[in-house]
Amino acid sequence: MAKKKLTYLMLASAVLLLLSSAVGSTRAALTYYSENYVAKITVSQIGVSLLENGEIVSSRDYNKNEWKVNTNKGAGSTSGELLSNMLGQEEKLALNKKYDEKLTVKNSGSIDEYVRVRIYRYWMKNGQKVTTLSPDMIDLNLVNTDQWIKNPNNTAECVELFYKGILPTGKETKPFADTIRIDGKLASEAAIETNGDTIKTVYKYDGVEFHVDVEVDAVQTHNAQDAMKSAWGVDASGLGIL
Repeated sequence: MAKKKLTYLMLASAVLLLLSSAVGSTRAALTYYSENYVAKITVSQIGVSLLENGEIVSSRDYNKNEWKVNTNKGAGSTSGELLSNMLGQEEKLALNKKYDEKLTVKNSGSIDEYVRVRIYRYWMKNGQKVTTLSPDMIDLNLVNTDQWIKNPNNTAECVELFYKGILPTGKETKPFADTIRIDGKLASEAAIETNGDTIKTVYKYDGVEFHVDVEVDAVQTHNAQDAMKSAWGVDASGLGIL
């Protein structure tokens, strides 16, 4: 069976707009990328899905010489949506409240694979990153840390996780996250502005969006250590993934 060079990567991006501690809008996107990684994979058999609270956000499987994409936004859509059911109708976001956000990965292809997840947390305003607010205040609670191995070089903004062991075809991982919460410390992030006799408190979170992006990709089990080194740039044996 012919083998080709391929990287299989999924990005799920969830964004909530905070306006004076209220949610003004919700939007999210799931996108696929093809990079120049040298990772040999059996294209005709690969597939992976991202699940949120037990429901498929998006899946992509190679079948009959083409990619089959399914998302929770329906036919014809190339992007899925996260956190769409986080809040009830007319509900406002409550600081310090934990919302269900169980995230898992399923092997929807017909070959076994190893899986990696990257989680990005950051703040945006008017299309620009806000560096004065800490990513740690976007609390995506990570779980099953004995099964999901952290890269020791992680940063506050980017957390890279490797699923320990092989993910067999048709099987789903243990969750790597179970809740999401916006830290109440956000409300204390404020600056005092003085204009003559007028003193005004300006909250740093006014008009700010919080972003949670999740990337998922996989490599085949054949020559897995070399494939991980090529695709992910990591020593699998050193991390204890294999």
